This record gives sequence, C-alpha cells and structure tokens, in this order.
Amino acid sequence: MVRVIDLDAGVLRRAHENFWLDLDEVSPGAGLDGREQVMFSENRRWIGQLDFVRLRADALRRAQVIGDQLRGRVNHLRVTLCNPGLFRPRTSGAAFLEALGVPTEDIDRGYLLFAEGAGFEGGTGFALPEFVDPVVVSDVPAGAVALVLEGMMGSLLVPGSFFSIDDFLHRVEANEAGTLSFNPPLRQAVAAGAVARVVFPQVRVRLADKKDWRPFGEYLRFGRPMTVNVVEAFDR
Repeated sequence: MVRVIDLDAGVLRRAHENFWLDLDEVSPGAGLDGREQVMFSENRRWIGQLDFVRLRADALRRAQVIGDQLRGRVNHLRVTLCNPGLFRPRTSGAAFLEALGVPTEDIDRGYLLFAEGAGFEGGTGFALPEFVDPVVVSDVPAGAVALVLEGMMGSLLVPGSFFSIDDFLHRVEANEAGTLSFNPPLRQAVAAGAVARVVFPQVRVRLADKKDWRPFGEYLRFGRPMTVNVVEAFDR
C-alpha cells in the first residue's frame, strides 16, 4: 500500500516551486507539403521542481528521514503550494476584511448591513466574509473542466491560481463569481460538499527519479543545491 508523506514547508523551506502541465503527443512527421498533424489524448500531468533553501541541521535530519520513508519512487510526497494571485490575509482576520473593502464599523459590529444601512428585523445583518476553503456546490463527474464553488474564497480565485480536491491539483482558467473553468480535467468524480483547497492547495507527487532525494544525503559532503524533481502521482 502506498504511503503518503507530508512535506513540512515550515521545516524544509522552499526558495522556489515550479509546476507545469506536461503531456505526451504523437506525430507521424511533416508531409511533403510541410503540414504536420499532432495527435493528443488527454494525458496531462503535473511536473514540478522544488528548490530548497540552505538547511539547518534539524531540517537536514528531517529531510533524510523523509527520504527513508519515500523508498525511492514507491511512496508519495504531498506538497502544499503557494497560490499565485490568491488574496491572503496579512496579519489577522480584520486585515483580511479591510483588504476586501469591508468598512471598519462593519468589522467591529460583526456583520454587514444592507446598502441603505438597515439590518434584519432581529437587529443583525449579513455574515462577514470568511477566510475558509469553499465547497463544491453539486456533484461533478470525472473529466469535467468546470464546477461551481460556494464560499468567498472561491469567488476570489483568479486565472492562473490553484485549487485542489483530494490532492489533485487544478489551475483556474476563468472564474465568474465562483463558477470555475480549469485545467487539467477532474481526475475523479467529485461529490457535492467536497472541500476545494484554495488557501493552501496540495498535490500528491512522487520523485521523478529515485536519485532526486540524494542531495539531502550528500549535503554536508558536497553542499549541493537542494533541487528535487517530482511528477504527479495518480494511484490512490
């Protein structure tokens, strides 16, 4: 059974992380007229390169333990990613609301009022936006390239930002008030109510080569750059 090991970004800090969609294609080559037909079936997968900063002694020991647990390319590494273009709170819940344009008096009051300043009959108003991951509104089949998210953070996703469901990573192509189109297509069906991680999206990968974790074992001897190449893991 495959084991999943979480990459602790707080200990093994990364200087860069680059993920791109790779694919396989087939072509019989160009014809006599110079035209070429390129054939493709949906087989895109995430390829990643993780660049780590210089390690402290405790981080090096942790990296070596993770290498033991991975057993080369047998087990999976779960990587938590930064989300480009996604709004993040600066210091507190209040800072998040202020950056969204929520008036200070509404933050202090704890709820929003109607445009004319009135509230509900019970003396309350609309709930303040929350910095929590959104949920999928309805069932979505495998292979879909669009879905609807419910929640403030879902509506804040911009083209190029990420979300993940069950450790499958997707990049937003367009967003209309929480209705997303994205790539790659869903790897598996998603049920209504499933959480879409947008605050800290995750992707499950395995080493591109069993040698990719070796720099951590040779770190003190050679001082090699801490670069690890990974590929998306599909088996669950």
